[in-house]
Amino acid sequence: MAFTPSVFAFAALLLPPLALTQTTVITQSGDLAGGVVVQGGVVQIGGAPARDTPGAATGTSVIRGRIVDASSGTPLRKATVRLSAAEIREMRSASTDAEGRYEFKDLPAGRFNLSATKAGFVDLNYGQTTPFEAGKPVAVGEKQTVEKIDFALPRGAVITGRVLDEYGEPIADAQVMPMRNQFTPAGRRPVPSGRPATTNDIGEFRLYGLAPGQYFISATYRQMMLGPTVADDSSGYAPTYYPGTANLAQAQSLTVGLGGSVSEVTLMMVPTRTARISGTVIDGEGRSARQGSVMVMPRGGAMPMPTAGGPIRPDGTFTISGVPPGEYMLRGMVGMPSPGSPPETAVAFVTVNGDDVAGVRLEPVKPISVSGHVLLDPVAARAFNPDAFRFGAVPASPADQMMGVPMTPAAVRSDLTFDFKTYPGTMVVRLMGSMNGWMIKAVYLNGADVTNGINVRNDDVDGLEVELTNRVPDVSGLVANGKGEYVKDYYAIAFPQDQTRWTNPGPGQNAMVRPDQDGRFRIRTLKPGEYYLAAVEHVQNGEWMDPEFLESVRSHAVRISLSEGDVQTLDLILSQRR
Repeated sequence: MAFTPSVFAFAALLLPPLALTQTTVITQSGDLAGGVVVQGGVVQIGGAPARDTPGAATGTSVIRGRIVDASSGTPLRKATVRLSAAEIREMRSASTDAEGRYEFKDLPAGRFNLSATKAGFVDLNYGQTTPFEAGKPVAVGEKQTVEKIDFALPRGAVITGRVLDEYGEPIADAQVMPMRNQFTPAGRRPVPSGRPATTNDIGEFRLYGLAPGQYFISATYRQMMLGPTVADDSSGYAPTYYPGTANLAQAQSLTVGLGGSVSEVTLMMVPTRTARISGTVIDGEGRSARQGSVMVMPRGGAMPMPTAGGPIRPDGTFTISGVPPGEYMLRGMVGMPSPGSPPETAVAFVTVNGDDVAGVRLEPVKPISVSGHVLLDPVAARAFNPDAFRFGAVPASPADQMMGVPMTPAAVRSDLTFDFKTYPGTMVVRLMGSMNGWMIKAVYLNGADVTNGINVRNDDVDGLEVELTNRVPDVSGLVANGKGEYVKDYYAIAFPQDQTRWTNPGPGQNAMVRPDQDGRFRIRTLKPGEYYLAAVEHVQNGEWMDPEFLESVRSHAVRISLSEGDVQTLDLILSQRR
C-alpha cells in the first residue's frame, strides 16, 4: 500500500479532542518549552508509582488509554508506552495488559508527551499524523483523570537483503542501519532512523518496524581484533551504502509504503585500507589509567556513535585495529566510577588515512565550572522564584557532542548566583526545564555578548551574567485553509526575516508550535526581532530549520516585528508549499 497522509492519519487514530489548553512549542535548540526534559533514569512499569528519587514529582492525576493494531483493531499486549514531561523530571514507562490497556497514576498537573512502541510496528507519538513529525502533548489538571489516550500502531515496513564482500561471499556480523535524510545542526544528511540489524552467517539482514518513506541503507563491518595484529594486515571495509559505495552522494534510496516490504537487497561492501590506532590513556591524576575502555567515534556527523573500541590495558595502553579512513574522536572511559558519580573521561582527536596512528595520548576531559549571577529588572525580580530555575550548557556544534557524561543542571541560589559544570568547547547557556513566560534575554562575560556561545577552554569561567526576562513577546492566532475555514491541525513556524541567519539563527530565533484544542497557536519563545510566521499542514522533525523548507513557505508567510513584552494576535492562511 502506498503511503498517503490520510492513511497514516487513520493509523494514528486521532481521538476526540481533549481538554488541551496549551500549545507544544519547540525552540531553536530543539527543546520543548513546557515539554520534555528527561533528567533521571527512574522507570515506572505498568503504571506503578515511581520510587522516591531526587527531582521526581508525584500528584493525583491519571492518564490511561489503549493500544491496538491499526489494521485489525485487536489489542496489542506488552506494548510499551513512555511518558515524559518537565514537571516530573524523569521518564516513566508502562506495559499494556491483555486488553492492550495502560495507565499512569500519581501524576502532577502538567503537559505530558506519550509514545507507544512494539516490535514489528511503527513507533508513534501521541497526536502524530504523518511519519517523523512531532506529536501533541496531553494537558492534565490537578486531580484529573484523562482517558482514551489511545494509539493504533500500523504494521511497520520491512527491508531484507544480504551483505556481500568484493568476491560475492556473505559477510556475517555486519551492522546494517536504516537511515533517512533529515536536516540537522550539521546540515542535511542521512541519520539513523529505526532499529539496526546484524547479518547472520549467510549475510542476511532484516530491518523491520519502519515507517513509510525513503531510506538509505548503510553497512559497517569490523573484525573484533582488540590487541596487536599482523603488521601487514590492513585489509578491511569502509562504511558502505546501498548498493555498494563509500560515497554517500552516490548512495541510492529505497522506498517502502505503509506496512510494505522490499526484499532481495544486495549491498556490496567496499574494501579499503584500514589502520591501527594505539596510544596511552591518562587518568585525572596524570598517571596511566589502569582499567577502562576506549571508543572510536566519527566526527562531523549529527549523531556521533561509537564505531569501534577496545580495553585499556593495566599499563594504560590501548590498541584498536581495523579503523577505516576518516576523522575520529577517541573517548576513554577511565576506571570504575563510584555509585552515583560519572566515569572519568579522556579524549583525543585523530585523522586516519590508511596508515597506522601510534602514540596517541588521551588526556582527561576536566569538567569546567561556570559561575555567575542572574540579572533582572525590578519588575521581573518581583516575580522571580530562584528555586524554579536551573541553568546548564549544551554544545553549539555537533562536533562537541559526546565529550563526556552530560552534566546535571544547576539551580539558582536565593542570592541569584549559580554554579554549573560543563566541558571545553563552544557551549550555549540554556534554561533547563519548563519556564513558560521566561527566557534568557542575553548572556555576558566580561562585557562581551556570548548569548550564542561561550568559548570554554581549560579554565573555570567566573563572572557570567545571565539576563532573564518575563517580558516575553506573545504571538497567537488562528489558521484558516484556502476556503476560509478554520483548521485545528497544523504547525505554526516562526523564523528570521534575515536569510543569512537561517543556517545558524541563534537561541530564541526559531519556533514551531502545535495548536490547542480550539485550533489556536501561541508562541512565547521568540526574542524581539523581525520574523516570518507561516502555518503548514505537516513538517518533519528538523525540517522546520532547513533553509530549503523555509524558502518553500516564505512566500506565504506573514512578516511580523516583535518588541519586548509585545502581544500580537493575527490569523494565518495554511501554506501550500511549492
